[in-house]
Amino acid sequence: MNYEILKAKTTDIPELSQMMKDFYAIDLYPFDEKVTNENFAKFINEEKYGGCFKILFEGQIAGYIILVKYFSFEFGGEILFLDELFIKPEFQGKSLGKKALEFVKDYSVEKNFKVVLLEIENHNDKAKKLYEHYGFQNHKRSLMILKN
Repeated sequence: MNYEILKAKTTDIPELSQMMKDFYAIDLYPFDEKVTNENFAKFINEEKYGGCFKILFEGQIAGYIILVKYFSFEFGGEILFLDELFIKPEFQGKSLGKKALEFVKDYSVEKNFKVVLLEIENHNDKAKKLYEHYGFQNHKRSLMILKN
């Protein structure tokens, strides 16, 4: 399989933004293209936030990964949050999700993160099975949110 996972560049923003729009449409999440493009530029240019990676298959952008860094006393230091992992529908079934998770695992070990966390839609059994295969487990707590 001819694939690569590379750090995204600001020149990738239009395609990243379109993929994010498609991803958000699956669960009817709101999407603001202007805000998304601004956030991508800030996130890609400020390494302190984490990393955005493009998944290439045979030279085409097939998906993306967003990894966010933060600090947790509970987990013993810096941890990594797998904020988003998206593979375009036409590239699904080519083991790119598996390769992406191998990349995330290797990246977290290489950068000495204590834990990798992620959130998943309750209805996404396919993704849940993939994550469990790579060692992710349900946490005993639930995610809550307060929007400002």
